[in-house]
Amino acid sequence: MSANRIAETLSWLGGGEWRELGERHERSTHVIADVVVLLGAALAWLVATLAMTGATHVSIVVIVPLTLVFGLLVGAVSRGIASGPTRGWSGIVGRAGVAIAVGVVVGELAAVVLFSGPIDRILDERAARSAAVTPAVAQASAELDRARQARTELDTAVNDANRQRDEALVVARCEFNPSPACPQTHITGVPGTGPETRTATDFLADTQRQLDNAVANRDSTAPALDSEIAGHEQALEQARTTAMKDVDHGLGARWMAMNDHTLASPGAMLLRLVTIAFFALLLLLPPILKL
Repeated sequence: MSANRIAETLSWLGGGEWRELGERHERSTHVIADVVVLLGAALAWLVATLAMTGATHVSIVVIVPLTLVFGLLVGAVSRGIASGPTRGWSGIVGRAGVAIAVGVVVGELAAVVLFSGPIDRILDERAARSAAVTPAVAQASAELDRARQARTELDTAVNDANRQRDEALVVARCEFNPSPACPQTHITGVPGTGPETRTATDFLADTQRQLDNAVANRDSTAPALDSEIAGHEQALEQARTTAMKDVDHGLGARWMAMNDHTLASPGAMLLRLVTIAFFALLLLLPPILKL
């Protein structure tokens, strides 16, 4: 294809007829406008493809043809705006309004792509909060808490029995041989192997048996509880994963998450507005060049 043929085609895209353009600067202006129309359509196709890829789990093979239709539509609107009449302010203002509206739509899609990281984080946090209150997750969490509580009670019983045995040991030793370091409120203060010492020794033996029973019970029961806890943890994680998959991650949800992020961050809002302004100007540029 010759250079003139390419220029004629581009001129048509920009809303002009090559044969009607007598001046060189008019032809070059229309060619630039045509390139802008193509650029706007291509960028619209690209941002729509990226936005839909992040919002769905559909194959890219399916997404690309659908977003191509969107890009062609934007290109058609851009060409229609550029090829409209330049006489009359009402027509110019109307076409400018259409260009800005389409630019805002494409700019919002581009902003969704730009803020994909914060959007994913916000959606994950929402999904986690929503998943926590689902019946399946609540039940799995309650079962895990009960198993952990039972396991903790075993260790608590051993610790309590060990503490009582230590206290009984101190009392028995101090009954036999009292000293200023002994707990004076727990002993009689009479040294030797008297009745108080024998009573303290019997109590020490009883606390030792309680400690032995608590340790034996923990050693026999703990492995099964540990295995049960691991199973409940896996079930809880699976329930959370399933519940989070049911949370909406579509384009509408991503756009709302972007609103939350940009409203909370002035810098993000400024970038969003700049992105929208860029695409609005891109759609306005062909008629501006024609004027």
